[in-house]
Amino acid sequence: MAGVGEVFPGAEHRECMFHLVRNFKKRYNGNVFYEHLWAAAYSWNPYLFEKYWVAMEREKPAATNYIRKCHKKLWTRSQFSTISKVDYVTNNLAECLNNWIKHHKSMNLDDVMDNIRKMLMCKWNQRRKISKKFYGLILPHIIKDLNEKSRELNLEVEECSEDVAEVTAMGGSGFWFVVNLQERTCSCRKWQVSGIPCKHALAFITSLTDAPIESYVEMYYSVDKFRVAYSELIPAMEDKSQWPKSTHGFFMHPPLLKTVAGRPKTERHKDNGNKKRKRQHKCPICEELGHHWHSCKRGKPEDIEAMKAIKGPPKKKAKSAHSSIVPLEDDAPTATMSFPPSQNLETITNKRKNSDDCTPEASRSQSMEISSKTKGKQKKTSSALSKCSRSGSNQPEPLSIEQPVAATKKVAATKKKVPVDSPCMGTRSKKTQPPSPVMSTRSKRRLSL
Repeated sequence: MAGVGEVFPGAEHRECMFHLVRNFKKRYNGNVFYEHLWAAAYSWNPYLFEKYWVAMEREKPAATNYIRKCHKKLWTRSQFSTISKVDYVTNNLAECLNNWIKHHKSMNLDDVMDNIRKMLMCKWNQRRKISKKFYGLILPHIIKDLNEKSRELNLEVEECSEDVAEVTAMGGSGFWFVVNLQERTCSCRKWQVSGIPCKHALAFITSLTDAPIESYVEMYYSVDKFRVAYSELIPAMEDKSQWPKSTHGFFMHPPLLKTVAGRPKTERHKDNGNKKRKRQHKCPICEELGHHWHSCKRGKPEDIEAMKAIKGPPKKKAKSAHSSIVPLEDDAPTATMSFPPSQNLETITNKRKNSDDCTPEASRSQSMEISSKTKGKQKKTSSALSKCSRSGSNQPEPLSIEQPVAATKKVAATKKKVPVDSPCMGTRSKKTQPPSPVMSTRSKRRLSL
């Protein structure tokens, strides 16, 4: 911090208002500071700065004493010099550069500097190409902003001479400012500090004939100055391996870093002041935070009725009366497959019903008969599969369909076989082929090799 004053003794040292307010909130808070502290920083005129300062000092003298003791550098526009023509109250330019090079900070120092050189070289070349397309005296975006501001003026101009006039706001605010076109000054000090005509000067300039706005803007914003700023070339360089070897007599090794668990961090640790907070709604009637105008308790009833006539009644969230369950239509697609019920399951369920009606001894005898029959069925199915494999056909043998018998009769199933010459079995050959020893799963005799 002290090196800036030694290298640039004539330059003023300003303080970032954002960091000032962040440190200030750790000790003092209240609506009086929210309304007057930033307003004091943005005020161009010393009279307006004193007005906001007195309001804070009247409410909390200890807060103003803290600012006097700990923040002695310049932080208000009312005390900025008129030489540099810079009206920034924050260091957003430094923050933009910090964000621009944050991906290269983890590299070595020489690599960081080389990457910054490349980025600046490309940026300067881009600005140099843009400057060739400009025409006129002042930069286009400055003229565009001034033209937009000149259309929304509600000021009254009282000329004193060709170059001096008094400008006041229509409606009787009680303040008027003196504008001097020859000296390019206004009593509000915005024109002197920023170098761009303020709204009072614009009102006087636009009231005159043959007075272009470009001739009253400082040359810091001219196209010629912009071209001169980027006229110098940043030289291109070879890669690091082709640099000349240093002969200092020692070699500086990179620092020994301790490996930490987790992904390496690329951003700085932010404190509570930098974290984003939820914004509270501001009531337009009482201008307090935390509630809406239709639920305001401090506002007058006539003000609430007038607001309701302008904006309408407050909207309530309508609850949907429709059910969330939508019935499927006839042609609606089904989610899963639907299969017909198995006949074997029907026979088993019928047999279980019959067994419930019988005595325990009869149920035991029936269960024994069913188990013996199931074993016989398994043998038959295994033999049918072996026949199917021997025949060499992919289709199985004709299935036997069992029909359930009434509970009064004995448990017996009548089997009906489908004839081989049935038209439903037309895909198969009517004549059965003799089994081949090659297609069987296991040969009965050993093949002669």
